[in-house]
Amino acid sequence: MGERGSLAARRVSRTRVWSGLHAFEARYEPHAFLPEHGHARPIFTYVLRGSFLEQAGRVRRECRRGSVIFRAGGECHANLVGAGGTASLNVEITPERWNALTQGDRNGGAIAGRVFSGDIEWLAFPVWREFHRDDEASALGMDEAMALLCAAVQGTFEVSVSSATRRLDRAAEYIGEGLGPAPGLAEVAAMVGVHPMHLAKLFRRRHGCSMGEFVRRRRIAWACGQLADRSLTIASIAVGAGFADHAHFTRTFRRLTGCTPSWYRDRVLT
Repeated sequence: MGERGSLAARRVSRTRVWSGLHAFEARYEPHAFLPEHGHARPIFTYVLRGSFLEQAGRVRRECRRGSVIFRAGGECHANLVGAGGTASLNVEITPERWNALTQGDRNGGAIAGRVFSGDIEWLAFPVWREFHRDDEASALGMDEAMALLCAAVQGTFEVSVSSATRRLDRAAEYIGEGLGPAPGLAEVAAMVGVHPMHLAKLFRRRHGCSMGEFVRRRRIAWACGQLADRSLTIASIAVGAGFADHAHFTRTFRRLTGCTPSWYRDRVLT
């Protein structure tokens, strides 16, 4: 989370360096306070577990598991870690690479300092997965994962805030809320006032997946948070996420994240 200031509460567990990128995984003790500090280079953070509050001037950001944050070089902020501690993947980016990723800062100013959550995690996850791969393709894989993530974040500023968009966002919130049985298509369509077939087409175009797949993503994201609690069995987490059995949960988890629940748990708790 920083380069200057008191970082005694930070433990860096792994570091990787590629051309234009310096990545490290860090853990912070519960209730740790990091006084105001800065980053010389732009930096991307993906919160792997826990939470923290970040204060940048008058702006207060709440960062929870699954959140994605981009910070511009030179920004100063302070952090207060939550009761459960926190862990994050951090990628420092050279100014040249930052300009390339943000297409000459077309949206760089809007991206920096914002906290993104929800579906954007599925673009941040491959960055973390490539960070843990040690082979000749990892540099290319990291470049590609970072490029796709930045493109997706930029895309959030290019979607018009139309009536149809607001309805689709309401539909997404409705079907992704809670872990109970998912509502039917007709129910969702009636709730947002859109014909079922039209809603299905628009939803896929907006989110890049079907509504059923969207629900699975939300449940797997919830499971990622639960896997950080070693006292819970993977089988009980599978049931809590609404999967029929451990095998179905593991297949879905692996398809969406590229790793098994056990692999994820071992690394997020290291």
